[in-house]
Amino acid sequence: MNDDHDPHGPLDDGPYPALKAFLLGRGIPRHKQTTEVAGLLGLAKTSVFRKFKGESSFSQPELKVIADHFATDVDTLIGVSGGPAERSGGAGAPEPARLHLPGLPASGQLLVGPLLAPDDLCDLVAVRQADGWAVYPGDADATRGLPRHSIASLRISSAPRQRVALLEDDSNAAAVVAMALEGEGMVVHTYHAAADLVGSLDRRPCQAYVIDWLLGGGTAEGAIRQIRARQPSVPIAITTGALHTGAETEGSLIPFAEAFSVGIFEKPFRQAVLASYLRRGMAPTPR
Repeated sequence: MNDDHDPHGPLDDGPYPALKAFLLGRGIPRHKQTTEVAGLLGLAKTSVFRKFKGESSFSQPELKVIADHFATDVDTLIGVSGGPAERSGGAGAPEPARLHLPGLPASGQLLVGPLLAPDDLCDLVAVRQADGWAVYPGDADATRGLPRHSIASLRISSAPRQRVALLEDDSNAAAVVAMALEGEGMVVHTYHAAADLVGSLDRRPCQAYVIDWLLGGGTAEGAIRQIRARQPSVPIAITTGALHTGAETEGSLIPFAEAFSVGIFEKPFRQAVLASYLRRGMAPTPR
């Protein structure tokens, strides 16, 4: 079989991204990596292809053979940045980790333990992903075929979620925005009238505000002035379709937005971009 057309070449996605990147850095293109690894391990190319896909996993001895051949260590091949010291557990500094654990906060501080054998059982395991560490229950399907680590320590803290006030007179539009922000871990208080929002400012102010600019026959200018008078630095986002419809012009809305330090999000806008804007400006939750 001609390696240049190897049907068993590893996929670009799937597990072992660090191993694939390492081999690529050693001059072995992706379409030849299955053949190379199969030759080193004395395995059929189909067997190695399944490992690269995550249908089975490389054992610790197999990874050691590959590492020894290229004069490196197993941690480099599986993407552990701390090298052998990190694998031994208890060394190094904790790292941020995303937690896929029902009922617990979404993130924590993780100190990685030793690499686990495929048949090792743990209540919780850590896996290295493209954007950092993630923690799963030990029997989670999401870890199948991935190098799993035990956990030396996991620190979790829980603080009140950040609160966002949403002023929107269209109930359907309000529900869509609220759902998106709640999906980002925020608590959303929805108001359909400016007077109701303004009346809440002194009782318990929020950490961010999303304000529909056109409300009934008027605008939200008065409500925004009231918010700014009480909270000079809180993030405020104006959402509007007025520029598109011609009900407002850039010459009238932009000077107001600049004067009161608010962001303008023209409908339809990307919910994730709005959430990012709010998150960057929010202070810790007031008690």
